Amino acid sequence: MAKETFPVIDAGFIFNKFVAEKTPAVLNAKSIEVDYPCRLDAMAINPAAVCYNDSMIFTPGEVVVSLQKYIKVKIVVKSESGGVLNISNNTKRKVLVKHSYLLMCDALGVSPSLDIDVDENDIPKHCGFGSSSSTIAAVAAAINELYSRPIREGDLIKYLASNHGEEVSNDDHNKLKVVQCIGGGATNGLTDEGIIIIAGKSTTIAKMFYESDVLIGIPNDFVQKDAKLLMELEEENLWKFKKTGEEYADKIAYNLLHKALPGMANGSIKDLADVVFEYRFNMGSNENCSFVYDGLMDISDKIRKLYEDGTCEFLALSSVGPAFFALVNDEDKKRQCKEYMESIGLKVLESAICNTKYKVSSRPEGDIFWKIGDVAKTFRDRKPSGYITDQIDEFDIENKKCIDIGCGGGRYSRYLQEKKAVVLSVDKNPEMFDPELNINFVEARMNKVPVFDNSYYLALSIGVIHNSVTLKEYKESLKEMHRLLQKDGHAILSTFTNDVITDDLIQTGEHTYLVKERDPMVLLSKEEVVKFAKETGFEVVKEVEEHVTDVGSGKRNVYTLLLKK
Repeated sequence: MAKETFPVIDAGFIFNKFVAEKTPAVLNAKSIEVDYPCRLDAMAINPAAVCYNDSMIFTPGEVVVSLQKYIKVKIVVKSESGGVLNISNNTKRKVLVKHSYLLMCDALGVSPSLDIDVDENDIPKHCGFGSSSSTIAAVAAAINELYSRPIREGDLIKYLASNHGEEVSNDDHNKLKVVQCIGGGATNGLTDEGIIIIAGKSTTIAKMFYESDVLIGIPNDFVQKDAKLLMELEEENLWKFKKTGEEYADKIAYNLLHKALPGMANGSIKDLADVVFEYRFNMGSNENCSFVYDGLMDISDKIRKLYEDGTCEFLALSSVGPAFFALVNDEDKKRQCKEYMESIGLKVLESAICNTKYKVSSRPEGDIFWKIGDVAKTFRDRKPSGYITDQIDEFDIENKKCIDIGCGGGRYSRYLQEKKAVVLSVDKNPEMFDPELNINFVEARMNKVPVFDNSYYLALSIGVIHNSVTLKEYKESLKEMHRLLQKDGHAILSTFTNDVITDDLIQTGEHTYLVKERDPMVLLSKEEVVKFAKETGFEVVKEVEEHVTDVGSGKRNVYTLLLKK
């Protein structure tokens, strides 16, 4: 059968322009560091649809497992304009970084001058980890984050998947080979859950939080083939993928719909694991991928016993391999599984499922507003609000442990100390805290406070929780406050809500809003604040206060609750 040829393009070539809605691109930080998880591709739903088409929109679908192995991206903004890209010598796959940068410049309508460093030394190349698509997605996500995430995650996934490419060769930093992309490398880093099913047009139709260790076996004698050779071999073997799709696609789709999806909805991975195993080991999928490594079928025939005898809970070849991976939780079975994989000639890498999207590990020049000296002084000098101090006065806090979470300049910490409480002040920006205060201070985020459970009588969270970057962080911060309180302890929670939205706020998501030179804020309705507080385990004792205040750039609705554990 004639092979189908994928063309060579210049880095930055766009097949499909970004056309989805987006918010204005506002540069929000001078630098950023992102840890982006890689993926393992357990199976295609319709392998016949991986063949070349002129639209560059591929519809086979796939089952993705997100992995705690990360591509680390560091970006420094040299200028908001100029369009000069400097890629570090440490970065190995420069053409992918260049491609991603140019795609994002076009989508966002920007041309910043950036220094970019990408570290993917922990990720084996061309083994089934989706390192190419994940590298492109990691750089794109970091740039999107720099501009306060104007592109929604689902739209970013589709844009990147429909404009994918890989190196023509390891030494060419300008040319890309067009390669079909289903969207898994972007989806896993932009989705919280670790088990994901993608259907046509890179659309997630199911996802599942699942905690498991992952063992990845790579043949000891595997030598990475040149990217150009791998693409040629794949093109020569696409007819096999077509044949498998034509024979089994309907059965696979039925099994996913009536077995795997209901199982996932009920918290079980077993039915999905059965569907994946049947596809990989009994429908010819592994054989279709054997062009990557000559001994792949010998390994396939031997390793299948790990699933058939119940040693692991999930077993698959990843993408076209040659990496096989197993999910296993039981420590004894994990040991057995690893020993067997090693006995059949595999080097075993250990990892775990990643159930979170990419992480912003550092934003060195972010939070600009809070680091300005005059701002810090203003917050230190500001008097505490009377309705807060009146509420504090209703408690006998003398010699009792009280914590001020997100203390800022320390005005409420100072008031607690004056009332002879034993005070701990917590804030992620130590520059804000008044150094003249003789109060214990800990630098920490409000969703990760390093104190013991059930240890505080009173907790304050005044004007801070809405500074969460995501709704997840908002909820985690509520849980953290609940965790550290004693039984029957109280919390005073004061937050901005979305009941007043002025022109200085730019909506970037369902709950997130941007103010220039600030991280996005999470603004909920009063009803949502109450709902999430109750879901956390708090009793809402009363509404203390509600009023509108002018913060300089615009007006905010301030809503204050008294909560009890």
